[in-house]
Amino acid sequence: MKVVIVGASGFVGGYLIRELETAGHSVVQADLPELDLLNAAQVDLLIANNKPDAVVNLAAISSVGASWKSPADTISVNVNGTLNLLEAVRKHAPQAKTLLIGSAEEYAVPEGKTKLKETDPLEASNPYGISKIAQENFAQLYRKKYGMKIVCTRSFNHTGVGQTTAFALPSFVKQVAEIDKSGKPGKILVGNLSARRDFSDVEDVVHVYRMLLENKNEFDIYNVGSGIAHKIEDLLKEVILKLTPVDIEIVVDPEKVRPVETPYLCADNSRIQKYWNGTDIRKTLKKMFDHYRSEV
Repeated sequence: MKVVIVGASGFVGGYLIRELETAGHSVVQADLPELDLLNAAQVDLLIANNKPDAVVNLAAISSVGASWKSPADTISVNVNGTLNLLEAVRKHAPQAKTLLIGSAEEYAVPEGKTKLKETDPLEASNPYGISKIAQENFAQLYRKKYGMKIVCTRSFNHTGVGQTTAFALPSFVKQVAEIDKSGKPGKILVGNLSARRDFSDVEDVVHVYRMLLENKNEFDIYNVGSGIAHKIEDLLKEVILKLTPVDIEIVVDPEKVRPVETPYLCADNSRIQKYWNGTDIRKTLKKMFDHYRSEV
């Protein structure tokens, strides 16, 4: 397949490019500043010129924290930008399969510790989640109205080397690597550690994305996650801090505590189980630590 990836230079993009090219597909990378997703004419030209077999939209304001700081920008990029892309695909590559990346943040806060199914109610508690619900609603509209092949994911937390430190795990790992490198006791700044999250290795996630593009889809919407919820505090204390012998004090930074916090998010991943590689998140964190340790 010829696959256009919008937002190819972001954290997930490099991994997805490697996953697709290794499998024999060709990739067209589209990124800022050459492509402004909010410029409908530019997006139209991208699809018209390339006539892809598949399109993946990775371009988004994808941090819950960032979405609280810029709710209007979040809606603009994540919804209007996606609409520009869907319109271009509808006009110039109607047979192409489009993969839109959504989030576990779309779901209503689950009662207790239950795994979330794709059929569970949606009721986002932050601007990012709301933007992804809107994206999904438009995808459904374009499927029904135009018969387009659009697959939506609800991706749970994923991490790996290269993820920005705006996210909790890379922030923790980088701080610990820097303290380890100094060889002196230090302090690590954290946000809310009580939440439980379904963390996956980014390489497992992009493998699922490829399979969703290649294979016939039984459903329109897929949870992408490990099906295992980890308490963030446990990952910090029992995995990350144990990567160094140096004493480290944990300090809560009010700037890192979100206005609304979902206590528990875990995927029922039965729809993608046959595609799931299941890398142990501890291996991922060690790989990230080694990367930061060599870079610091």
